Amino acid sequence: MRDIQVLLVEDNCSTCALMRAFFDQADGLTVCGEAHDGWEGLELLREKRPDLVLLDLIMPGMDGLEFLRAAAGETGKRPKVIVLSGVVADEYVQQACRLGASYYLVKPVNLTELAGRIDTLFPKQTEQSDPGLAAWALLRLGADRESLGYRDARYALGLLAEDGGMQMKKIYLDTAEAFSTTYSRVEKNLRTLIKNIHKTGGGFYEKTLGFADREKPPDNGSFLRALAEEIRKKK
Repeated sequence: MRDIQVLLVEDNCSTCALMRAFFDQADGLTVCGEAHDGWEGLELLREKRPDLVLLDLIMPGMDGLEFLRAAAGETGKRPKVIVLSGVVADEYVQQACRLGASYYLVKPVNLTELAGRIDTLFPKQTEQSDPGLAAWALLRLGADRESLGYRDARYALGLLAEDGGMQMKKIYLDTAEAFSTTYSRVEKNLRTLIKNIHKTGGGFYEKTLGFADREKPPDNGSFLRALAEEIRKKK
């Protein structure tokens, strides 16, 4: 289940109340903070490290565009940003997107559209993907549950459960988008995970995937597809 932390950066109290009511009813989405100007928003961004920021553009003090510029210089995880604004001028839309906004929605906000945009940015795990089985299999193989490779492999196995023919490029891209990281980092995280599993080996690894007798670890695609097939047999 998703656990998306949302930061509201919005000076209009009515809009904040609407957003809070919306997120109170949404599964896997939690408001972790509320700021009424860009400076306050930047402080909460550093403190809360949200996954998603809902951002107004016209605010006192630091406005939304200045907030985006400042946020781009922050270290650590970069959140997704959806702009909610009454400003419809193309120059503002283009500038916000250049500065890192994923979507630009015009007020009054259509909540159905907002929900759809959030689902695109943070795909839901479906029952078919059965993340519990993926976690069980990875842990049996000796994966470190705290590692980024474990996180990425678990998500990638969910994608393969839904579409066994999905290309690795698409898997990398979708996983990177889900965790606000990059294609190359996902590929590296998975490669490191598989290398460590191959090094330690073990009966479950050899019996289940048949790679233990090889000198070199399998490539990411071979490993994930073989493990996804084993997971399907368990259902």
